[in-house]
Amino acid sequence: MSKLAEKGNWDADFNEEEKSAVDESKKTVYLDTSKAGKYIVRLVGAHVKCRRHFHPYRATVQDSEKDIDPAWLAGFFPPRRFAINVIDRADNKLKVLEKGVSVFKYFADYRSATGKDPAGVKEGVDFVITVKGSKLDTEYSVIPIKDTPLTKEEIEMIKVQKLWPLTQIYKSTPAEKMKEMWDALSESQKTPPKRDNAGGSKSSAPSTPSAPSVPSTPPPKAPVMEEKMTDAPANDADLFEEKGGATEDTDSTELF
Repeated sequence: MSKLAEKGNWDADFNEEEKSAVDESKKTVYLDTSKAGKYIVRLVGAHVKCRRHFHPYRATVQDSEKDIDPAWLAGFFPPRRFAINVIDRADNKLKVLEKGVSVFKYFADYRSATGKDPAGVKEGVDFVITVKGSKLDTEYSVIPIKDTPLTKEEIEMIKVQKLWPLTQIYKSTPAEKMKEMWDALSESQKTPPKRDNAGGSKSSAPSTPSAPSVPSTPPPKAPVMEEKMTDAPANDADLFEEKGGATEDTDSTELF
């Protein structure tokens, strides 16, 4: 598949010394919400969307790429993930906020309720993200706290640092690489976890059966219920469809 040519920059493209220094030191900085607490952020620019595997291998894929993803085809559903640039009010630096629907739905709700772009230059707001629980059982709540048009200083900071290039950071893992990782797995690693319900929870180990009693009358057969995985990622409608998110024609590194 052909890759689009990159946009040129008169200053950076012809300053090899500066270009080399920036490229080597530019490591993506993510907003760390691993600890319970409150995090205040100001969204900036467009968000991007993808799906990410954390098991049985780590990979990034798009909705249209199920057929080239061995793990997805085998039953490992990659959850939807969203990412956006934010100003972390703890230090006023640009970082990447990556979360699932449990966080980004609040931003979509704000857009739906107010008609305003939650990341707009003039109409954006500060959000407080409250994190509760542990890493394995985390709960999020998000509340808009005040209108915060970007200041001249913030705009200048963004122009100098540039937004994190989300479309590049979250580009798909090549099909050949996913096949290579899949082929390296053992047969047991290729077996997806059993699921008891549409939410995807793992089935628990069966308890030790007690000695059966002999009923006087055979019990009636339970009706057969068809299991429907309405929440399976492959069938989900995009929560942020037509919400102004990044598309193939949107360069998330540009804002002004």
